[in-house]
Amino acid sequence: HAISLPAPLVPREAMGGNRELEEGAGLQLDWTKLDKVASKHCDVVPVVVQDSRSGAVLICAYANEAALEATFKQRVACLWSTSRNELWVKGATSGDTLDLDDVFINCEQNSLVYKVTPRRKGACHTKDQYGNTRVSCYYRRVAPTASGSLQLSHAEPVCPECPVPPAPETVNRAALLIAFAAGSVSAALLTAAVLRQRR
Repeated sequence: HAISLPAPLVPREAMGGNRELEEGAGLQLDWTKLDKVASKHCDVVPVVVQDSRSGAVLICAYANEAALEATFKQRVACLWSTSRNELWVKGATSGDTLDLDDVFINCEQNSLVYKVTPRRKGACHTKDQYGNTRVSCYYRRVAPTASGSLQLSHAEPVCPECPVPPAPETVNRAALLIAFAAGSVSAALLTAAVLRQRR
């Protein structure tokens, strides 16, 4: 009999160490974000970064003149980090580079859309439960509870190319095969006993 083991969970890392903000169910909207940006005295406009193929919104950030110029020159999404007050070439450190396909501007010329093609599978700095870079920064849904408060729930977009853990029965067989291949009958018997106890 195959035993269903839970999928192995990789601890989710939070940028800046705020796990509750990035993974929790409590709503903590930063209503002062625009005041913080304004206090930096940097001339920026909002940029929505969108996957050209799927139409999914990947990131919402800011760009200044230097970031827009770098975007066209490098043909990758370049933004302006308002927290660090510096150019942010998406993927320069993470490897999750977003190749530029097109740039659109709104009617009032105060925001941009970068249409991009991700080189890898993700765009967010956070990881899903399997350790994969998230496809988008928009991975939680906001919905009212019965009491009327707002709560977040994970709604991970499906990434067809992302590795997923093997089916539980494959894990069980693999554990036994590894123990036998290692030449340890006692390890194989111990593994089989542990798996029987989990039934």
